[in-house]
Amino acid sequence: MSNLYTKRSVAQKDSQPCLVCFLPTTCVLYNSSIQDWFYCCELHFKDNPGFAKPVYSTNYNDAIERLKVVKQKLDAEKLKQAGSWDSWVNKLISKKASKESPEKITEQGTESQNEEAKTETATELQLMRNEYQRLTDVVSKGQKELRSFTLSPVMFESRLDAKKRSHFLRQKAKREQDNYSNTNPEELTSKFNFPAVPKT
Repeated sequence: MSNLYTKRSVAQKDSQPCLVCFLPTTCVLYNSSIQDWFYCCELHFKDNPGFAKPVYSTNYNDAIERLKVVKQKLDAEKLKQAGSWDSWVNKLISKKASKESPEKITEQGTESQNEEAKTETATELQLMRNEYQRLTDVVSKGQKELRSFTLSPVMFESRLDAKKRSHFLRQKAKREQDNYSNTNPEELTSKFNFPAVPKT
């Protein structure tokens, strides 16, 4: 029996008590080999890693890795744009100095280059934001479509022990039933001498 369980929902009329809290639930976790299944509230296996851990797809894991990289780039870009605490003072001083300098022609060329650089960084920043939004959508979609879980080792062992115990009890009951059904009442009367009522 493998430790891979799939989540399914059943109709409200088929709800059963939860394995953990005994409240009625419609959520069922069943084994991939369909040898084991139990009812459990979604809250228990989503929020409790000691009970079950989600098994995400490779697409989800790749999106998480790319999301981390894009987030780091966005944070670095925000720090660049924010500058230091005295950046507004430096801009003010540089504007005053540029007004006083006689080389306005060269300044216009550098200003146009600065404008182009600003627009390029703005488009790159917008592209990174779009990529970040797309990746967050992929991650949220992966979390919503999550259906596979692995039970914690302790929980899985307890499920295996319970299955073995129930199998043993079924076999024992079957043996007892076979032993009981194999007895013939006439055989019992011939084997055993039952007391009889005295005849007068």
